Amino acid sequence: MMFRAGEPKWDQSTFSGRLKHFIAQVNPSYIFYSKDRLERCKDMIREHKAGSTQHSNEELWQAQYAVFGRIHPDTGHVLPLPFSMTGFSPANIPICALMVMPGTHPVIASCYQIINQTLNAGFNYCNRNASKETSTAQMVGGYLGAVSVAVSVATVLRRTITSSPRISAGMKRTLATFLPFPAVASASMCNIILMRNGEFFNGVEVFNEDGTSAGISHLAARKAILTTALTRIVMATPIFFLPPAGVAVLERATTLFKRFPRTRIPITVALSTLGLYVGIPLAVACFPQTSSLAADKLEPCCKPTGDFVFYNKGL
Repeated sequence: MMFRAGEPKWDQSTFSGRLKHFIAQVNPSYIFYSKDRLERCKDMIREHKAGSTQHSNEELWQAQYAVFGRIHPDTGHVLPLPFSMTGFSPANIPICALMVMPGTHPVIASCYQIINQTLNAGFNYCNRNASKETSTAQMVGGYLGAVSVAVSVATVLRRTITSSPRISAGMKRTLATFLPFPAVASASMCNIILMRNGEFFNGVEVFNEDGTSAGISHLAARKAILTTALTRIVMATPIFFLPPAGVAVLERATTLFKRFPRTRIPITVALSTLGLYVGIPLAVACFPQTSSLAADKLEPCCKPTGDFVFYNKGL
């Protein structure tokens, strides 16, 4: 496929194209790219635009996807590794695996929720639409709100399950491993809404098809935040359902854990890794990152030149 600078390799109007696009961004090899190497990748793309490149199509695509996975599209700055598309999955493997381990003390489980929401808050903030700044007070409020929701939901559900006389001890142990899903899904949605509430109040910049600014739109900001929040349910599903479900099936259908009890931890980690590398691209592919809004729905202050305007939805 012929290289196109600044554009995805696959058609972003289709879910399959967006999924391939984000799978390419979570390539683990990009974790090891230094800032200097990322700058060289940007130089390769600039050389291609200037018509002086000596690199093959494949080399250019690889350089561009390293840039997509590690650099913010609005600011052009290298993102902190744990908060980039490339680094978010490996950064979450240990904590997600610990969250679905059975027999975790409620206080320890709450600590895991706080760590998880800290990572989520950093990812949400670093991958926001950066056309408008978010204040420190908004960031802190969003973070504290998400942590409170995560811990509260997990605590209430845990107490409901443990206090129910109708649920057997074995079933309580199994259900406890699924508690992170509703806690993380609800808190992650809250995290997005609160961490990005600066966009909600200030609006985001929208662009015409030729790349010129069409103004600041609050409607685009609300649509961006809502669609991104919905993706967090999709993201949490394989991450927090696959490991406990897989372990439960193995426990009931085989004698693996009875014969080799130490295999539970590596299998849980492997399933958590699979869930992360499936769930994150799947979730962010639900909606186009460069989203559109009909010009006739814009506020009067915006000046569109065509039927649609475009904006960065954020991740």
